Amino acid sequence: MHMDFKADFLEFVQVELKTLGVSPPDDDPTKCGLLLFKLQRRCPVARPRRTELSIGFTVPPDLKSGFEGLVAAIGRGDSLMPYLSRSTFKARRKDQLLDDWGILHFHLGTKMLPSGLIEGTEIVAFGIVTSDCVYFIDVHGHGHGTDPYVWVREELIHTIDDNWPQLLPTNHSHLTPDKLTSEQRANCRKKSVNVTITKSSGEVIFPPGGGVMLDGTAIADFMQLQKIYSQLEYGRKICTLNETGIRDALGISDQDFRMRMGFDNRQLFFYEHSSGTQVEFIS
Repeated sequence: MHMDFKADFLEFVQVELKTLGVSPPDDDPTKCGLLLFKLQRRCPVARPRRTELSIGFTVPPDLKSGFEGLVAAIGRGDSLMPYLSRSTFKARRKDQLLDDWGILHFHLGTKMLPSGLIEGTEIVAFGIVTSDCVYFIDVHGHGHGTDPYVWVREELIHTIDDNWPQLLPTNHSHLTPDKLTSEQRANCRKKSVNVTITKSSGEVIFPPGGGVMLDGTAIADFMQLQKIYSQLEYGRKICTLNETGIRDALGISDQDFRMRMGFDNRQLFFYEHSSGTQVEFIS
């Protein structure tokens, strides 16, 4: 019996990256995996979602049609890609607001460009995307000529806490708050330094988006990769321990065969290569 689940994982990830129009950086499963997970966080899977607006959420009149189009696309389950950051699939770019606080921003244009993106707008909507809902926090200008510290506005966290406290982590330990100016907070992000944030309720919490490692890798992506690697190692051990049972179930006696790993709707499974027969292990 042969198996190389990490190679199977690499093959899967490379195909997924190419589907997104991104060239795999190399044949390193760790680098490729981290890149895929980053892009998947930056462009959530397309599925119908409801929308909720924070109290006082308003859109400028000239952008109302664009916002309504965005809400309609969310309700239909369309891809959110056209409305997201212009650099969503630029492999070397980071979304520090997402990595730190778990917040995405959406453009509110109405014209679809040849690139497949909605025409960008200087004023954007900030929101949190979950599996079944997009929570719109605020609308604010971004980019050159507007607030240079829009990405570190603590009011974003306060609005979330006031409207949907369940979206933020809780902390049962007493922490001394990091009292920082916007410039200092922005500088910490630039240098991959994680700092706390204080809710409007006064509770001090760690970065709601998970934060980053020293090299700038999002901790959420690193933890997901470690989970996958753990599952692959578990699968290898289970297959090794149950080779006789696998042979009996597949009707294979002495001939060689290969066990492979695959994904279905982001759920990992194992199967025999030649027949495609999926093998389930019952504990």
